[in-house]
Amino acid sequence: MEQIEETPNTQTMGNDVSEHTSEETETRENVVSVRLSMLIDVVCNGNEKRFAESIGVKPAVINNYTTGKQQSKPGFEVLSKILATYPDVNIDWLITGQGSMLRSDRFLNKFKANQPRILVSTQDTKGNTTVPIINLRAAANYLTGHQTQEYFEQLDSLNLPSHFKGNKQSYALQVSGDSMFPTLHDGDLVICSYCSPSDWEYVNDGEVYVVVSEKGLQVKRVQNQLSTTKDMIFNSDNKYHKPFKLAAEEIIELWKVNWKLSADLDLPLQEDNLEARVEMLETKLEKLAKKRVN
Repeated sequence: MEQIEETPNTQTMGNDVSEHTSEETETRENVVSVRLSMLIDVVCNGNEKRFAESIGVKPAVINNYTTGKQQSKPGFEVLSKILATYPDVNIDWLITGQGSMLRSDRFLNKFKANQPRILVSTQDTKGNTTVPIINLRAAANYLTGHQTQEYFEQLDSLNLPSHFKGNKQSYALQVSGDSMFPTLHDGDLVICSYCSPSDWEYVNDGEVYVVVSEKGLQVKRVQNQLSTTKDMIFNSDNKYHKPFKLAAEEIIELWKVNWKLSADLDLPLQEDNLEARVEMLETKLEKLAKKRVN
């Protein structure tokens, strides 16, 4: 009996290969969407809108990727913006799943610090804004407690007109020491607004900020060198305190000082009382120096 050799159906095989490749691509892209969601969970506490705003794209763009509505993985432009805003994210991990999410675990706390603050702002019947007061004791525990609701529930609050706060998250910080004297006095309150890491490069030289680092919370005048040497220099108004430098990755948070509440009413700058003003400042410096020694 003559054996008949069957000829493969190349059209059918071609369709099978095409469908298989398509399924693999779709699965891979879906996995990318999952990893993108994981990244957003870490750097923005799962807030897609905040993540989109931080890298400069519309929230719908990110949502299309995370929900699978966009049938492709993020393109070069989106990836570039992610890397520019979060330089320690491992893009290879995002695309292929190889390696770890972050290039170094050292930066995990910095990314978590970029999550929305748990600062609960309320309003009274007149529309005034209530902001938490971080006093000296609370400031000492800020690095370990600022991501917990319990931390802020224990703080006193300050009732302010809405124009003091603006549209940004704010708090009032009690000034400690004489490093910013005579601009700020020991015990003053400064009203600050949160500065997103994506805006750090636009910080103007000479402005006063609260810088949060491993050293704690410090009120300083900024010299911005992020565009050149990738760091910032923080200066005191009191010449007896030396400036210090922090690399971008060493800065956990920046809060811009917009207002101050002070019980110290300085004398006007007039020639007839200039000598008295100098004596007053010298007396205050002596008192602060003794206080630091004690």
